[in-house]
Amino acid sequence: GDAVLDVLALAGQPPLLMQDARITTPNLHGAGCTLSSAIAAHLALGLDLAGAVQAGRQYVRQALAAGAAVRTGRGVGPLNHGFAPVPAHCRPW
Repeated sequence: GDAVLDVLALAGQPPLLMQDARITTPNLHGAGCTLSSAIAAHLALGLDLAGAVQAGRQYVRQALAAGAAVRTGRGVGPLNHGFAPVPAHCRPW
């Protein structure tokens, strides 16, 4: 279809539905690993789980869109992890 739907189900809470337009790209290699890493990074920065999932999902969507037209060899290419560099964030202890 033209849309993707992700669902975050947490005990005792209504499901969080996240729907967006599908990004057409042959460059999907590493998208799942990138999503889990992005969620973990946002958790480390202090977001709650729902916020970290939403932020991680948005990062992956932007990386997919930024790398959609890039051609690297044959077959499935990687998403563009470096689409928008930002300064490092340090969480105060």
